[in-house]
Amino acid sequence: MQGLVWRLKALDPEASESLKVIAYFDALVDGHASAQVLLSGAAVLSGCAAGFSADGSSVRVDASGMKTTSGEPGAWPGHDFGDGGRVWIERTGQAFANDEMILERVAIALGISFDRTSPVAASRRAVETVIDGAAPLDRRMDAAAMLHLERESSYRVVAVPASVALPGPSSVIYTGVGPVRAAIRRPSDAQPPDGQPGVRSGVGLAMVPSALDQSWASALLALRLTSPQHPRHLADDLGSLLVFAELADSARFEPPDLTALKLLLQSQPKALVLLESLATASSLRAVAEEVGLHHSSVQSRAADYSTALGFDIRTAPGRVRLSLVLTLYRLATTTFGQ
Repeated sequence: MQGLVWRLKALDPEASESLKVIAYFDALVDGHASAQVLLSGAAVLSGCAAGFSADGSSVRVDASGMKTTSGEPGAWPGHDFGDGGRVWIERTGQAFANDEMILERVAIALGISFDRTSPVAASRRAVETVIDGAAPLDRRMDAAAMLHLERESSYRVVAVPASVALPGPSSVIYTGVGPVRAAIRRPSDAQPPDGQPGVRSGVGLAMVPSALDQSWASALLALRLTSPQHPRHLADDLGSLLVFAELADSARFEPPDLTALKLLLQSQPKALVLLESLATASSLRAVAEEVGLHHSSVQSRAADYSTALGFDIRTAPGRVRLSLVLTLYRLATTTFGQ
């Protein structure tokens, strides 16, 4: 690394300084430097005050690297790290050439440091291990003991979008549909996040700690089947749909009903709300009351949608078929971002 720095310095001074920043933080990480030391390094390299917030606390240092009163990220240049952490430098005026590199490398270093030392990070890892069906059983049970889970008691995994905060230990799991936050709760505590009743959440089957990987799988499926109209699903209430949904993920072809539904929604996106109501309501009049349309309007649209889908959604068998294709649609299209 040092040899490369000196060779680059003659060609591109800015590039050589970037490599020095990388080498500097790599050395601190190798030496197991504390989070405050890492932050002080960022302050000294950038020549301005710096701070980070993570796990409910914050630290700020001045330009010399000395600890000062805590600050907030505000609008300062910053970089996220870990699960909800952020580091920033208090640069006023135009950014310096290596500010972005300093922020990136200190963020990486802080993420490693917190993962090594933070009790919160240890709890996150324990949650990940308990719900990981590929992990050896003894490791999962050790993780369950760390989380104070009783071997013979039942718990549920709660799955929410990664951006949603949950009290207590939780972990962001990177799934095929995006990052999802998972937490383990007693059945009586598996409720929507406090003060956020409309947040989409899936609550898994009640299982003992050794089988919480199954609760996680059912919680994720339940979350994927939520919608703005039905933001919370308890896996128990989905019944046989859980098996149907799991098998749907491994289907080798797209059913004609799903292709037809996608084409309909491409031309009429607002049709989804009415279709979901048609699939669950007892009558067209009930649908009209639920969506705020005149009965004749609902009749006309239901007839049009039946033609587009290729089956009559106004009949009992048609509503079952509609429910199944809506399930397939949610499974195929629901994704979660940060």
